[in-house]
Formats: sequence, structure tokens, C-alpha cells
Amino acid sequence: MKLLLLPLDDRPVTFVYPQMIAQAAGVETIVPPRKLMGSLTQPADPSKLLEWMEQAINGKPDALILGLDSLFYGGLISSRRSAYTLVEVVKRLDSLKTWYKRSDRKPAITCQASIMRVSDNYDNTEEKEYWAKYGRELFAWSSEMHKLTKNREGDRSHLRSLEMKVPAEIRQDYMDTRFRNFQALKKCLELVRDKHMERLTLSLDDSGEYGLNLLEKELLEKTAIDMGVRERVSIYAGADEVLCALIAKQLTVDAITTNRSTAPRVILVYANDTMGEIFSRYEGQTIARTIEAQLKACGCHILATVDTNEAVKATDADFILLVHLPDTRQGDHIAIPGLPNLTKIESEKSAEASFQFLSQCKLPVAIADVAYANGSDPVLIEKILSNPEVLKKLWGYGGWNTTGNATGSAIALAVAHWYGKQNLSNVDLALKRCLFVRLADDWAYQTQVRPNLKAALPGNELATLLAPHVLRIGKCLDFSPGSISVRQPWNRTFEIEVSLTPAEATAGAQK
Repeated sequence: MKLLLLPLDDRPVTFVYPQMIAQAAGVETIVPPRKLMGSLTQPADPSKLLEWMEQAINGKPDALILGLDSLFYGGLISSRRSAYTLVEVVKRLDSLKTWYKRSDRKPAITCQASIMRVSDNYDNTEEKEYWAKYGRELFAWSSEMHKLTKNREGDRSHLRSLEMKVPAEIRQDYMDTRFRNFQALKKCLELVRDKHMERLTLSLDDSGEYGLNLLEKELLEKTAIDMGVRERVSIYAGADEVLCALIAKQLTVDAITTNRSTAPRVILVYANDTMGEIFSRYEGQTIARTIEAQLKACGCHILATVDTNEAVKATDADFILLVHLPDTRQGDHIAIPGLPNLTKIESEKSAEASFQFLSQCKLPVAIADVAYANGSDPVLIEKILSNPEVLKKLWGYGGWNTTGNATGSAIALAVAHWYGKQNLSNVDLALKRCLFVRLADDWAYQTQVRPNLKAALPGNELATLLAPHVLRIGKCLDFSPGSISVRQPWNRTFEIEVSLTPAEATAGAQK
């Protein structure tokens, strides 16, 4: 199978890792040169991406998996900043109809588009400039408007007082930007209805419990129902991992339609008796709700949801998804000014339960390590690396950023490996490469190195700091990564890129 991928931007998790997931399945990818993709400060040129896609279609892919924020605006960040008009955006979307109509093979077109986020902070790194001064006021105003539509705690006088804190021209600009994107998403639903698009994922990142993004989610869900396309439209918390999830979904569809297999059968296991009913940071919902949405997005069939005691006896499933939880409250490796410091939480009890389960279970396991946001649980990883035999059972791992990001990428890797084994492909090395990169980023960097950094560092200095940790990971995985290069591609501490040589998994990364 051959997949044409259009990532959200040029970050490692959105550009490189989806290619690694595809390699873990043994499938071929067609991906734009990295220099065409958007970055933090430089959006992609949508016209150049369209030109590239016109040529790439000639490679006869079996499916197109497209991050529409790149096609519409030049990237995820640019979707909140760009001045493109709705007319320009819709014209780019219409190109999908043209490709579909003229193609003899009629490749499946699956897309992701983002519902514009509402961040509760004063950080304008990924927003318009005015977020530095009015970000939290806009968040509060957005939340109050949503509450009023629900008749829950809404207060019109409070709404007016919040409006007075933000200049009218900024409020208008913010609403205009939201309206443009909302209308574009409705146009996407029309393409699903008209069968020019096979499936559509509308993703939400950085959500609270209330907000205009959640109001838009409700309206788009209703529109999808009214159009009769709700079964082909997914709307859930996530963003950066969605391309990986869409790859996994395409793999399951291919396995089913070619009669090689049913959907991957998964047993869902929670590491403690909260069963995931813990609030998930940055998502405005429980961890359990996110987990179930991610399993569905990847095309998995949940056989049962059980605790570790019951699951350890299981033998009839393709793999187990182990959700490693905090004991009580989800932590966060990033300390946010004005909010409680959650960089060290209680997780020993859950970590021991997770480790004991890994030691005793009989089936392959993917781990959603969501005790913390923005990194692994160091207590769990220390237990695993001290007993590396359990790593042989891993088909997937994720412990980065949000619950949705970590979970979606972990499941996608497990599905990819399942698909590769169904096709009798030699995918064991590709699996180890993915596990190595995730542990090097999510554990070694995010929990062991990043807490001590004040600013971005040159790659050689980062490599020196990471060296003892990645050597340990490689030894425990029984994996020799070759030469490793490390960099902070967006010149900030938030993310790193771990590149391996020989560089099959990142072949498109440096073009």
C-alpha cells in the first residue's frame, strides 16, 4: 500500500513520526519535501503545496491522508494567524473534488482539520500578538458565551464585564478568524456528504470545559448528523497525533476490505481503580473519554475494559492498551505561572500496578503513559528500564504532550505493527526505532533533561546531556540506533527531534 501524507507542519511529531508509523506497518509514503512545510514563524505557501500534490498524485497513491490546516493556511500555527479569506480557503478545498473526479483509481481521501483552540494563558508563541495581553480574558469571554448557550452558570452581566476588558477591534478580529475556520469546516462536511472525502477528523487541542471551540464542536456534530455523515466524521480532543491515527485507520480499513483480518481487537486496561475518570489536562474532559475516542479513531474494536488483575489472564486479543494513570490527579512536567505546580505527583501505586501487569501479561501491550502531561512518568519508566525484559512485549508507547497525543500515537504504532505482521512484513526493527524515539523524547528529554534547561541549546550540547539516557534506552531495547543527532527544530525547549542513522525512518526529513 502507498499513502500520500500532507502533515500539519514540519515538527518531528507531525512530519517525521507519521512516516515512522507507516514504516512500522511496512507501507510506502509520499510526503512533501520538509522545506515546503510550515514552521513556528514561517507558514507554508499553500499554492506550492498544491503544486506538489498535483505532481504527487501521479505516483498513484492508494489513499491521501491530508492535514487540511496546511492546505488552507500553511500550517496549524498559521491557522490562528493568517489573513487568508474564506474564499481563498474554500478554493483550495475544492481542489480535492477535482483530483477525485479526474483520478481513475479514486484513492480514498481522509482529512484532518482543526477546530480553532482557545488557550487559557498569555503565551502568544503560537497565537496572534494580542494573546500576550488579552489571552486569558479572551478565554474567559469565550467560556462565558458557551455557558450562556447552555444555560449553565452563564451570566450576561459578567459577559459584558469580560467584553469590556478586551478592545472591540480585537474581539472582532478574533471572532472573524474563528468564523472563517468554522465555515471552512462546514464545507469539509459537505465534501464528506458528496463522497469526495471518505473520512474526516475534526480535532480540538488545548480545550477547557467551556469555550467557543466546544460550542463549534457541538454545532459541527449536529451538522454532520443532519447531513447523514456522522459515522464518517470523528470529532475529538487531539491534534498533533491525528495523522498517525488516520494512518492506523487506513491500515485497518485495508485489512478488512482485503479480507485479511477484522479490525484489531483490543483489551483496554486501566492501571488503577479510577478507570480513567480523572480530568485530562488541556482537554476539558476525562482521560477515559479521550482514550475511547482515540481507540475508535484508529479503527480498533474494544473487546473489554478491565483492571490489571483481570487483564493479566487475557489471551484472546490482538493487543492490550495499558493506560498508565496518576494515583489521583494528572501531573504536568511544565509548571504554568498562576496554577498549581504539578511537576511531581503521586504515581508510585499506579506505576507498580502497571509494571506488575507488564511483567505478567501474555499479550502484546501498547502503553498510554498519561500520568503526566508533557512527558513520561519517570517512576514507571525507571521500573521498566530496570527490568528491560518487559520491553519485548511493547507494540506501542506514548508519553508526550496531552493524553490524546500520547494515546493516539501509541495506539497507531501498535496498529501499524499489527498490520505489518498480518502482511508478514519484517517490521520489528521499525518498531524498535519508534519505541527508541518515543522513550528518548518523552522520558529522556522531557523528564530528565528539559527541567534543567532555561533556553534552547545547540544540538551537540543537547546530545551530550541526552547521551547517558539514550545509551541506556538502546541497551534495554537491544537496539543499536547508529549515529544520533538531536536538535530543537523550533528553537525552543518544548520539543526536540531525535534523528537516527541509518536514516530510513527520516528519509523525507532533510529533503
